[in-house]
Amino acid sequence: MKRLSRKLLSFMIIALLIALLADLAISKGLTKTERGHFYTMNKLMNDTINADIIVLGNSRASCSYQPEVLDSILGVNTWNLGVSGQPFGVSYLRWRLYRRNNNPPKLLIVNMDYAELEVVNNGFEREQYYPYMHDVLVKPYLDLYGFSWADRYLPMYRYRGDYKLMGIGLTEWFGLRHDTKGDYVKGYSNENRVWDGEKLERVLQEGVVKDHGNPKAVWLLEALLKEAKANKTRVVFVYAPLFSSLKEHLDEADSQRAYQALAEKYDVPIVDFSTMEFCGDTGYFNNANHVNSKGAFKFSVALACRLDSWVKKGITPEVSLR
Repeated sequence: MKRLSRKLLSFMIIALLIALLADLAISKGLTKTERGHFYTMNKLMNDTINADIIVLGNSRASCSYQPEVLDSILGVNTWNLGVSGQPFGVSYLRWRLYRRNNNPPKLLIVNMDYAELEVVNNGFEREQYYPYMHDVLVKPYLDLYGFSWADRYLPMYRYRGDYKLMGIGLTEWFGLRHDTKGDYVKGYSNENRVWDGEKLERVLQEGVVKDHGNPKAVWLLEALLKEAKANKTRVVFVYAPLFSSLKEHLDEADSQRAYQALAEKYDVPIVDFSTMEFCGDTGYFNNANHVNSKGAFKFSVALACRLDSWVKKGITPEVSLR
């Protein structure tokens, strides 16, 4: 019986060591990949960006602001840190990760939006955090993605069943292939798809969508504004283009009051591009929430020209919605 117990214990120790080594190899490999949403996360964790302009927001930010357009018109270095599927609670994490390794930007663009002032628990694209589970800044946010104790502390548990991701990590670790699949350019997600009106149809059937400002998210946004003011970083709230039929079915009174109050308190200009002339044309959108590259280009040019006119004229725009 003792002999069997010793064999079983030896087997468990060997299995644990193999799982630990595999976990380390896969995780280290994933820190090197430029695939999809790993691209921006790995840049934040491992490189120095030191941008002049930073864009924060959800997926509407990541697909709407083209850094190369802003760079070419304004002569600056822009990075888009928009994070898909997540509201401001996670955007604030990206800001903290950026500030750990980088100087304060000259301008911070916060994409104000419906459903942005929230702190949620959904696990969307949570695999980008797999290599960084024990990072001191990342750890407090893991609950937002639904990570369990086993996900955090048992080797290989969080990778269970995801053979494709394991393969990407191992091939990167062994230097067999460097994965660059995805259309991310300085954080901008260049996704062109055929117009999909399914979500819009659901909204139209359900009626008015009421948007709220979560107090914790508002508190985090205010903390960001305080830090920016201390670092002499100029902040602007921008509302990116939204498909007109969706815009008409939103009740944004609560969230808009929260943005307006913070804008007035911290002297933050608000620029509303949500009703640009192309916002009723499906040729500029992937869906009701997200512009395609054609819409992103047109919006980015308009925004860059607005920012450029402020700089040239030395104007501090009035803090109000237009």
